[in-house]
Amino acid sequence: MKILLVDTSVDGHHITYINGLTAVENAEFVALLPETDKKIHCRQIVVNNKEGAKRNFFDFKKWINEVYEVCKEENPDVVHFLYGDSFYRYFGFGLSKFKKYKTVITLHWARSGFLQRISTRRICKNVSTTAVHSAYIKELMESYGAKNIEHVEYPQFNQHFVDKAAACKFWSLDETIPVIGCIGGTRHDKGLDILLEALNYVDKPFQLLIAGKEESFSEDFIKEHSKSYSDKVHAYLKFLSDEELANAIAACDIIALPYRRVFDGASGPLGEGVSMGKCIVGPNHGTLGYTINRYDLGYTFETENTTSMSEVISRALERNDLTLTEAYLLYQTMLNPKNFSNQYAYLYVQSSFTKGKVAII
Repeated sequence: MKILLVDTSVDGHHITYINGLTAVENAEFVALLPETDKKIHCRQIVVNNKEGAKRNFFDFKKWINEVYEVCKEENPDVVHFLYGDSFYRYFGFGLSKFKKYKTVITLHWARSGFLQRISTRRICKNVSTTAVHSAYIKELMESYGAKNIEHVEYPQFNQHFVDKAAACKFWSLDETIPVIGCIGGTRHDKGLDILLEALNYVDKPFQLLIAGKEESFSEDFIKEHSKSYSDKVHAYLKFLSDEELANAIAACDIIALPYRRVFDGASGPLGEGVSMGKCIVGPNHGTLGYTINRYDLGYTFETENTTSMSEVISRALERNDLTLTEAYLLYQTMLNPKNFSNQYAYLYVQSSFTKGKVAII
């Protein structure tokens, strides 16, 4: 079985995602990408999709046509669009061209606006199977009238086992004081500014580790907005190596996810934290709230509410004794990369034989 993987980027987790799929056995993979990368474990073909996920319709159309021409040459059994979210803006335009093939599309985010719901239905209608990374998004899209949707949990690709004491030493943290971690790039939608404000009202002992690429919020911004507890802040605003990421998560007692309401997708720090048995503190909306509450991963606060956030963080610091319940342990197993590749393998087989047949996972 030949499978074409179509992606719009080779940055960071895109490479890990592709390699997770190529672990599927008895299949030949070809990746259609904006550029090649030696870290990707399959044959690669360059297509002009740097513009494909952007907002210019004519560039998008050009990208679709180029992907289609490659498909005609390669004649795959399955075409898998790994970042299907780029189709939302144009209501699934171009997907109907691929009906002679069997198509899988992965949607990472759920859109809730009226037109976006229509777009979701049209996208799902024009593919064999739609994969999403949470049960919440699956249920939400089905409530829009979309069909053929399957839940494949976003896995924890990097399984790390790092000693907390060694990790605290790595970051020059005091092992005896609870550590709150805000890990990953400082994008606006991830809400670092909200967390910094909320911590002004937390009177329990804590240390704050901010580690990740500087984006919307700079080191100067962090210093300005954490003056009242500046001695507790450890900031490392650079892209994290695998070793740095593993040590950042291991050093934390609490993984803070102060994400804004506009964010409704899978969270890398959540998965990293759960894999190491950490307490997750996040917003109560959407996928994040659903996942944290359903699997007893920690505590949720009212989204974008600094008072609620500070109260919940204080409660987590005071208790500091998260019990790994049966539900928590179940979610840990769901994050296993082998489950990820097995579930996609099943979807590929189903898609390659029966268009529209819903797989039971």
